[in-house]
Amino acid sequence: MLRTMKSKYILSAILFFYLVVLSTPARADWKQDWEKTVAAAEKEGEVTLYGQARVGVNEALNEFSKVYPKIRLNFVGGQGSELGKKVMAEKRADKHLVDVAVGGGGTMVLVYHKAGLLQPMSSAFILPEVADASLWWEKKHHYADPDNRTVFMAQGDVDDRMGAYNKNLVKGSDIQSWWDVLEPRWRGKIVMSDPKWAGNIGTWRYFYYSPQLGPKFLRRLLEEARPIFSTDERLMVDWVGSGKYAMYLLAKDENIALAIKQGLPIDTLRSQKDGGLMTTGSGHLAYFKNPPHPNAAKVYVNWFLSKQGQNTWQKYTLNNSLRTDIPKDILPRAADQVPKEGRTYFVTSLPQYEDVTPLRKLVDEVLAKRGN
Repeated sequence: MLRTMKSKYILSAILFFYLVVLSTPARADWKQDWEKTVAAAEKEGEVTLYGQARVGVNEALNEFSKVYPKIRLNFVGGQGSELGKKVMAEKRADKHLVDVAVGGGGTMVLVYHKAGLLQPMSSAFILPEVADASLWWEKKHHYADPDNRTVFMAQGDVDDRMGAYNKNLVKGSDIQSWWDVLEPRWRGKIVMSDPKWAGNIGTWRYFYYSPQLGPKFLRRLLEEARPIFSTDERLMVDWVGSGKYAMYLLAKDENIALAIKQGLPIDTLRSQKDGGLMTTGSGHLAYFKNPPHPNAAKVYVNWFLSKQGQNTWQKYTLNNSLRTDIPKDILPRAADQVPKEGRTYFVTSLPQYEDVTPLRKLVDEVLAKRGN
């Protein structure tokens, strides 16, 4: 008995030695590693980022150059589907031109991840505050890819937004659920993002996989409401503002806010009855294999996911960062926009909703009957 207790004390002493004594140099190592990485990144002189040039996103990403003026940011903006084609063409030609990407999860998961183009995000982590998962919602890092390690999900907004409507044509109280848009009076008066547009596939996945909506709702939406499709977000807002269409379903907050600022008779259409949905929008980060500027890429990843970087993201995009150690009072819907701990949300970027084959099949089948 005494021998057993003595052994336990010895073991505890050894563990204490490793945890307390040897941990001090380890804490110093990250600082040295970080300083060396930043110095090497400044010698590289630039970092190339592909992203979606939405309202606020460009400004948020470019703040990096103010923090690291010796590292020029080469920002290539475009829709996710366009950038996906560009990246794949570059890789086929054995050209490695992109370091990191920021944008929607659709292209990152369905194109970059599936093609094996991405490195595990954690391999870029240097700053302890970035590696510390406890600083994020649910005290963990969130990923959109099936392997749960390459497409980092930094943003998450609780959303009941259905889109935009023309206040001269629609009463907001008339539509309190997605099912209400199926009423015959709205037939042909709705415009939406194209379901074949990879950059906006997340919401279409919500239609298909949501237990409250599902294939039945999606089929009826396409057959009965007969929406008109486009990939031009600004044009669709103008159509609704001018009264050409009554509603723009899936319109984004930033485009609605801009339309209101311009004096268009537009307001946000919100669901009052459907369940909790969390959208992740353009807040995904991907770190490419064979980056042309490996050190600058690591510096950018660490800055973007740092407290400073995510504060900047919230400031310009007005989207909620899943980091919980930054203030949320700047968000337009404040606490209503932030996911609550312990509550379950339907997150369209999660791996179990990745397969869009049945969704595409249903959409193609209905549109073929419509003659689209």
